[in-house]
Amino acid sequence: MASRSRSARFPPIRSGVRLALVTLLALLAGGGCATSYEYSFHLTEPGVHPAAAPGGPEMLEDADVKAEILVDGAAEAVLLDVTNKTDQVLQVEWAQISLARPDRTETTLRPDVDLGWIQPGEKLAAKLFPLALPHSGNAALHNQGRQFQLNVPMIVRREAKAYHFTLTAHVRER
Repeated sequence: MASRSRSARFPPIRSGVRLALVTLLALLAGGGCATSYEYSFHLTEPGVHPAAAPGGPEMLEDADVKAEILVDGAAEAVLLDVTNKTDQVLQVEWAQISLARPDRTETTLRPDVDLGWIQPGEKLAAKLFPLALPHSGNAALHNQGRQFQLNVPMIVRREAKAYHFTLTAHVRER
């Protein structure tokens, strides 16, 4: 039996049909992709000190604690700097920090390194994970303008105290 060439088994595609197939494949490939979104968050508490520079942390403070907060949506982390303004050691309950979401679910956030007590007058920086936000489709758009609450329990002056920071999400197309 004689071997048939490849072109004999499969007739050539005419250029007009080839162009139509390529166009159809391009439309199918691009049309199925969901739009990608990125987040920014802003503190909405009374007394918030705005960021000193664009994209920097916002700050809240009371007589005992100064908290600087920046949500990094791209890194999926919350950057939290805590300054102890007291004359005693301060303990952030790192294992109990959580983020309450608008859908009433709560995510426990953990620091990327082991952190301890904060000495009087000292500042400690933490990078808290996992933020885990949706970055595409309606799930991401649904968070636009919604409020999240960062809950940070501490022991201040030997008493348990819960700090709650309200963050409003801003979602935009990448």
